[in-house]
Amino acid sequence: MSKSANMSGRDISRLKQAAEDLHNQDRDYRRASNKDFFIYIVLVLVVAFALRAFVGEPILVQGDSMYPTLFDNERIIVEKLSYYAAPPQRGDIIVCFYPGYTVSCVKRIIGLPGDTVEITGGKVMVNGAALDETLYWGDQIFDEMRLHVVDRNTLFVMGDNRNYSSDSRDPRIGDIPYEKIVGKAVCVMWPFDRLRAIWHVNYS
Repeated sequence: MSKSANMSGRDISRLKQAAEDLHNQDRDYRRASNKDFFIYIVLVLVVAFALRAFVGEPILVQGDSMYPTLFDNERIIVEKLSYYAAPPQRGDIIVCFYPGYTVSCVKRIIGLPGDTVEITGGKVMVNGAALDETLYWGDQIFDEMRLHVVDRNTLFVMGDNRNYSSDSRDPRIGDIPYEKIVGKAVCVMWPFDRLRAIWHVNYS
């Protein structure tokens, strides 16, 4: 029987430990290990930033402008891929930046490029027809707005809490350019007891 066959498990462990000790004393080995670890961390960070920039990210809802659809301090997931394949649709809830603003907002798309939007008699009229907003709004809008034509490559957005939202009705904000869109809200992720999907509204 060979000598190696007579080695116990303890002897094998000692040999492994001795080999590790030799590696740890080897500068080139330590340098290579540190380099590999650094590359791994960089790759993880690159993937994380890429996912956040191009796929989706969590966004904090601040304020009550989207009540009762969304509540203050809820966190939503905003996905960023679907609008590369198809344009935004009326009824989508999006996260966007108002022109000249540095804080993002959560609003619902009401008007698409070329649409006419007006508010009269307490109702939102798009292309001459009143929107059916019974899924999220059952009150009367206080203010009126004269007929407005949505500009090309822009969107007209409003908060679901119609009387308590700063949105495209404000001339200082106006239509939202496509390049100011962050993405489409798809679900509420926090708090867990309010976990739910955010559904697209099809206006009749």
